[in-house]
Amino acid sequence: MPPVISLGGLLIQTPRLALLVFAVLMIWLINWSTRRWFGREGTLGAHVERSFIIGVLGARIVYVAQNFQAYRDHFLSAFYVWQTGYAVWGGFVFALGYLGWATWRRRLALPELRLIGAIGMPLSAFYIASLATLGRFAAADQLHIGSQLPHYGFVTIDGRQANLATLRGGPAVVNIWATWCLPCREEMPLLSRTYTTDDKKDFALVGVDLAEPASRVQAFLGQQPVSYPIWTDPAGSRKSPSTTLFEKTGGFAVPTTIFVGRRGIIKAIYVGKLTTAILAVNLQKIQGT
Repeated sequence: MPPVISLGGLLIQTPRLALLVFAVLMIWLINWSTRRWFGREGTLGAHVERSFIIGVLGARIVYVAQNFQAYRDHFLSAFYVWQTGYAVWGGFVFALGYLGWATWRRRLALPELRLIGAIGMPLSAFYIASLATLGRFAAADQLHIGSQLPHYGFVTIDGRQANLATLRGGPAVVNIWATWCLPCREEMPLLSRTYTTDDKKDFALVGVDLAEPASRVQAFLGQQPVSYPIWTDPAGSRKSPSTTLFEKTGGFAVPTTIFVGRRGIIKAIYVGKLTTAILAVNLQKIQGT
C-alpha cells in the first residue's frame, strides 16, 4: 500500500484514509448490529464515535509527548491536528480507556461492550495490518525505509560534480524540489534557517532540483537564495538522475524529502511541505544511526 495517494493533485496520507474507512465501517456495523440484535436504535454508535474522537486526540497527545523535544520550541504546532504525527497504540489506549470508563459509569452495558469488542477487535487487527503494509509490495528497486541511498551524479549550481554517494558517512537530508512548486518555495526558508542556525547540526542537506535547466534554477536562487547546496541534472545527460531519484521514491509529488542515516540507510521519506516539528522529528530519526 502506498504511503500517499494522489487524487487530482490532492495528496492524501494513506494512514488517514485507512483510519477514516475504519471509523466509518466500525460505526456502521455497530449501529446495524444494535438494530439487529437489540431491536432498537441505541446510543451505542454515539459511544463508538466518542471513543474514536478521544482515540484520535489521544494518539496525537502520545505522539507529541514522545517527540517533545521537536515540539518544545514550537508547541503551538502540537495542536495542528491536520498534520502528520499520531501514535496508533496511544489512540487505542485512550479509546479503550473511554469505553472502560463508560462501562464503569454504567453508560454502557456489558452485552453492548461485548458487541463493540466482537466487531472492533477484528477491524482493529485489519487496520493495524494495513498500516504494516505501507511502502511494501512496491517495485523491487523502489526506495523505502531501509533502502540504501543510491549513487546518482549531479552538478552543483556553480558547475562542480556532485554525487549522492558523498553524503554517506553522516546523517543527510535530500530535498527534491522544483522552482514551479509553491510548497517547495514555502518550505525553503525553514530548511535554510535550520541548516544555518542549528547549533547541534550534524547532518548534510542538499536540495535536488527536479529536471529543470540549471539557468532557470540559478535565476530562481538569485531571487530566493538558500544556505544549503543545490544540485541539478548534468547538462546533456541521457536520463535525468533527479527524475530517476524522484520516481524511485514513488513519484507522488514535490517536495519529497529523504532522511538518511550515517550508513546511507533511508530512515524516512516525507511527501509534502515540511513544518518545523515534522522536520525536527525526522532529523531525530537520523541522528546517531
